[in-house]
Amino acid sequence: MPESNFPTLSRAMDWLMSLKHPILFLLIIGVLIRLVVMASSMVYDLDYWAVVIRNIEAGNGLYEAEGYYYTPVWGYILGLISSIQEYVLCLGEIAVRVIEAFPVEYIPSLAFIYSVKIPLMFFDIVMAFLSMAIVRDYTSDDRKSVLAFALTFLCPVLFLSSAMIGMPDTIAVVFALMTVLLVRKNHPFFAGMTFSLAVLTKFFPAFFIFVLVVYLLMRNRNSRSEGLHQITMAVLGATLMTLLIFLPQILEGNLESCFRFLTDRVNASSGGSLFLTIANTSRVLVYVVVLVLSVVIAIMMYRRRDRDPYAQLVGACFLIATLCLIYPPTTQYMVIIVPFLAIWAASRDSRYVYSWIIMAIGSLIYVYATNALTLMPLAVWTDMLSIDTVMDIFNWSNTTMVGPVSLRSLQFIVGGVLQCIGVVSVLFFMFEDKIRRIIRRERQLPSSDSSEGWE
Repeated sequence: MPESNFPTLSRAMDWLMSLKHPILFLLIIGVLIRLVVMASSMVYDLDYWAVVIRNIEAGNGLYEAEGYYYTPVWGYILGLISSIQEYVLCLGEIAVRVIEAFPVEYIPSLAFIYSVKIPLMFFDIVMAFLSMAIVRDYTSDDRKSVLAFALTFLCPVLFLSSAMIGMPDTIAVVFALMTVLLVRKNHPFFAGMTFSLAVLTKFFPAFFIFVLVVYLLMRNRNSRSEGLHQITMAVLGATLMTLLIFLPQILEGNLESCFRFLTDRVNASSGGSLFLTIANTSRVLVYVVVLVLSVVIAIMMYRRRDRDPYAQLVGACFLIATLCLIYPPTTQYMVIIVPFLAIWAASRDSRYVYSWIIMAIGSLIYVYATNALTLMPLAVWTDMLSIDTVMDIFNWSNTTMVGPVSLRSLQFIVGGVLQCIGVVSVLFFMFEDKIRRIIRRERQLPSSDSSEGWE
């Protein structure tokens, strides 16, 4: 890794590796950050999970009452959290209606917020260890693997998604990383099971399917039957896990409700405003393009006979995850790129830390553009702030104009643009040598670069 580009990072790593237990130190720092951030919340999303849990506690199935529109995996986890809350924690009232807090109105309790977010923190920890394991497996370098752990676990994108917003994207990415490691360790059946869990939590990992299949074929070039056998085992694992996930809904006759989020998006696109129609249509078009490109990437990967199949697999997943974010991403969606960015920055090229920094700053600005509303649980459930103070700050950010837009809107725009710049910078670093070669060729100058691209 060319750490000379980042002397400060190199010195920090020297100090970190001098500690007796560097991972323990990083864990303590990351956990403390999350415990503080958890007190501030995107209250709309947390109240959404409170509605789901209230429905479960009322004896309804996951889809029997309005309020849950995702596939079942996260719903089952919320059901487990509900059981712990009811039989172990005894939280009492989990949300109250606060008229002054419009437009969010319902404010979840701090106890409820922590009970939902702490399990997500557990998945953050697992993700960091998986990133470390992938780097150590590939490089056998403790220093690089610790850096991968740090860049994953301390990434603001990750802790804002799980500890602040409270979204389950981290769970999907954990199972996606487990899939990569399991195919590497020659466990295709279990890899199929974790792949199913990843896709049925959040859909983005589905785009990895072609490169995963190609990797199994590449690894068994000398025995096509063995490659096909491993693919078959992976399909069986995925099929079994999918049936287990949907079985309760099949028995209850609610299978079509598991995919309501797809039909709801279509209905919103056809019946909403022109802007919403264009936004939803363009999102679908982008994902169709990403699907086609993931097939192309898989074909290119298979043709590269002289390169390490495992490095190509991780690089291809990194590229596909980045392409998924070309459509202007919200912070929680960007979680899919975090471990791959950390792995690549730690093991291949430290310049990717620039992308990490840009995404980190962008996500902080973007998420906290909700401004004082994120502090509403502290105002409602503690004496630290008053509701009036929080709403005054919120209204001030909405009415203070910076040119043609409000201060809050400007924060959204700046944060969103920085997130997009971070994504584009990843693509630039991936293909910089190829771009430079093309420019030199057009200028008819000799080129001595040897680009590895995303491999």
